[in-house]
Amino acid sequence: MYGPPALLLIGFEKGETDTIQAFLKELEGEFLKVIHCTEEMTKQTLWDAMHTEQPNLEAVKIAESLPRICIFSGLTGEEMMMFINAFPETGLEPAAFAALVPNSAEKVLCEVIEEIMGDHEMLTGKNTE
Repeated sequence: MYGPPALLLIGFEKGETDTIQAFLKELEGEFLKVIHCTEEMTKQTLWDAMHTEQPNLEAVKIAESLPRICIFSGLTGEEMMMFINAFPETGLEPAAFAALVPNSAEKVLCEVIEEIMGDHEMLTGKNTE
């Protein structure tokens, strides 16, 4: 486990927040802070993005035209696998999944997004954009 207990949603819409939060509750993961990626965050380090406070999600201006990615922080490998395996049950569009690790913590978020999508396309053979 590394980082604060958080789930960074990239490329997700505000309307999906309730579904994600209900899903987390089902998995006993409501201790995770749900963070939506904004344009400003793409220029910050991943570590700083994971520590973003968004007390009012309605006021958050979500970054658009980004691939769908969930980045986990503060979870065990087992907890992440539970989330990933159950994710299709939410009925939401598919997403790529990644975890905050010391190696990526100080990288700028837009670089991390590119790396994740490169890995995702290699692993799935799909171009998700």
